[in-house]
Amino acid sequence: MDRRDIIIKQIARYGILCLSVFVLYILQSIPGFLSVFGIKPVLIMPFCITLSMLDENWQSGIVYLVGGLLTDLSCGRVVGTFSIQMLLVCVAGMIAVKFFFRPSRRNFYLFSFVSMVIMLTVDFLFSYVMSGDYTSMLFFYIKNVVLLSAYSALFSQLFYVFIDYIGARFMRFDAR
Repeated sequence: MDRRDIIIKQIARYGILCLSVFVLYILQSIPGFLSVFGIKPVLIMPFCITLSMLDENWQSGIVYLVGGLLTDLSCGRVVGTFSIQMLLVCVAGMIAVKFFFRPSRRNFYLFSFVSMVIMLTVDFLFSYVMSGDYTSMLFFYIKNVVLLSAYSALFSQLFYVFIDYIGARFMRFDAR
């Protein structure tokens, strides 16, 4: 396989992954889609976190940045807050898989859950606690941070299969 074919496969792979983030944004924006007891999942975050644990290339940073910007857009926050958090969490995911634990479905779920709890807690602190809105804060935190993270992290299992399939389809073969 020559260099041109490898580059075309890499562009196609990351193009499909960026397109997947846009499709997840559209699905996430549909009112009532996959809503359970009033909890609607965030789909972009576990996708990017799972991608960071499966793909260690720097080109994946483009997908994380697109995912973070679309998360900012869907949440109505200041542009860049979730983008920066997403980049930091995804780099931490790459480091965690490389040095601390092996990639398995349980680890993907746990890391997605913990990462989303951290990211949504930071958002919760800046959006509600610092603004002085203290009405029924504990129930609101449990519902909109902990349960939302647990429900959304379940989708990391589905994304694991999808990203692994895309990685296998566009695997790089070097005959050196």
